[in-house]
Amino acid sequence: MILAEIKCQELTLKELASGLYVFPGPTNIGVAAQKVSPDLTEIYFIDAGEDAAFAQKIYQACQDRFGKLCVKAIVCTHAHADHIGGAAWLKEKTGCQVWTTQAEKSCAETPQIQATSFYGAFPLPELDTPYFHSPQCFVDQVVGAGQKIKCGDFEFEFIPLAGHSFDMIGVLAAGPDGKKVFYAGDGIFGRTMLNRFWTPFVVDVKSFKESLLRIAKIKADFFVPSHGDVYDEVDELSELNLISTISNERLIEEILVQPKTHEELLKAFADKSDMTLRLSQFMLIGSSIRSYLTYLYKEGRVRWFFEKNKMYWQTVGGTADKA
Repeated sequence: MILAEIKCQELTLKELASGLYVFPGPTNIGVAAQKVSPDLTEIYFIDAGEDAAFAQKIYQACQDRFGKLCVKAIVCTHAHADHIGGAAWLKEKTGCQVWTTQAEKSCAETPQIQATSFYGAFPLPELDTPYFHSPQCFVDQVVGAGQKIKCGDFEFEFIPLAGHSFDMIGVLAAGPDGKKVFYAGDGIFGRTMLNRFWTPFVVDVKSFKESLLRIAKIKADFFVPSHGDVYDEVDELSELNLISTISNERLIEEILVQPKTHEELLKAFADKSDMTLRLSQFMLIGSSIRSYLTYLYKEGRVRWFFEKNKMYWQTVGGTADKA
């Protein structure tokens, strides 16, 4: 069930368990806060928001709530700009460390990688925006999947959630009261997010599906997707995300009964999904469809061929195969 419906326009720190919080927003930010003296609170952030302005707001809100702060670290679930865009400001402001995985470290320190991977080439100047190109941020500590780190009253366990990004992690945070909050990054999407965007961005469909199954097995008191509401159980949400993914696979196979180029497939997919493509959607949905095609090709469900210098995709057993 949904624990709390998040309204993105609000910036209110919500306590989920002892010392464990969430800042609801366009990208939900996790906070672990512990008093180390009567007038000093240590803070760990899970992700840092989309830009310096948002990072400044969450820092000020923590000051208003806790008083004097010592920000110890930002755990970045992955290096997409809406998650890491505020990290450089927080690091410069507080001297905190930044933790993430090895592949995401490369993207954080070379932010051009993200927009280039989305676009498939050096991106158009119209895509050189904070949403696709975050400020460079140097990583202090590489964390590994399955690693646990004890930080005072808290224990953080890093759960591998590749699929939406190269080497994304979720953070299973255990507080002093024994309760656990799972900050899931973009390993799973809330219902409101899926209602708006039934085709979330993916780089590896197989890994994304495996991550959803992994999330469904996690034992926690609360689950915080980066985009969407807070839940106290996650089985149904995991299933809904799987349904979204499988329905996108089947739509692609349905469209490719007759051969189509990638761009023809993208248009048909958008038309059938009632989408209006602008440049950013053209890039992100188009990139995701390429990821689906790779997955379906490896599964033996689609094939590719060239004809008159065009690359076509087709469902195995489609009309041209039967001809």
